[in-house]
Amino acid sequence: MAEKKQCTVIVSYEVTHEDAERFLDSWEKANDFLRKQPGFVSTALHRAVSANPDFRFVNVSCWESDDAFRSATQSQNFRDASGRLVPFPIHASAYEIVRT
Repeated sequence: MAEKKQCTVIVSYEVTHEDAERFLDSWEKANDFLRKQPGFVSTALHRAVSANPDFRFVNVSCWESDDAFRSATQSQNFRDASGRLVPFPIHASAYEIVRT
């Protein structure tokens, strides 16, 4: 059986300065759901310090495997929990560690 590798997911969000608080409230709801899912390891939401960033917020999360992440985020329950994030365009990818 192939070993499942830990997965890092990086999601960058396009959020205007004026929408930052609304975004944070929406992100918290989605994050509350994801933290309870099998395979969740950790998450850290970062805010840009530059004045006009392309991505005001970047979330880096770790999962036990890509399968665990996909299972959690492809459910109807996740779509319900994250629905308030729809107005904020995202750029997302899952990564595996290849060098340390």
